[in-house]
Amino acid sequence: MQENESASLPIYFPVSITKFLVMHFCTLGVYQFYWFYENWKIIRERERTAISPFWRTFFAFIFCYALFETIRNSAASHKMPQLASPPVLATVWILLSMLWILPDPYWLASFLSIGLLVPIQQMANWINQSSAPNADRNDRFTAWNKSAIVIGGPLFIIGAIAAFLPRP
Repeated sequence: MQENESASLPIYFPVSITKFLVMHFCTLGVYQFYWFYENWKIIRERERTAISPFWRTFFAFIFCYALFETIRNSAASHKMPQLASPPVLATVWILLSMLWILPDPYWLASFLSIGLLVPIQQMANWINQSSAPNADRNDRFTAWNKSAIVIGGPLFIIGAIAAFLPRP
């Protein structure tokens, strides 16, 4: 692999924090799982391992800690700030993600789970910027992203409003 080619390959899934947050809410939380899948896919390709990104995403509640720890260890090896404890982030992310089973309007608290992934994504973005400065930052909204925003954004807003309305 040539030097300028490796400088354009991200170490982890790149996505701007703004896009990460917008897509989380407008896909009704599904983007988190896309994020897990893309990170595991890049790790599998980079490390040439036999892991299955699909199954690691399907069992995200089991494998989230491993991903958080991997990203944190990379940040430490790049002498970057350590923002969070992977066991704490994983535990709280799992707990918040499970709140969707609560009755109205408390299930909305499950959307706060994205707040636990933001520090991890910030570390991933710092690592990418340091290791692959020419890599795409994934900060633009594609046609698919815009479709999700147009369809999912209003659905999220309507669902959130409806959660607070009195039942007949």
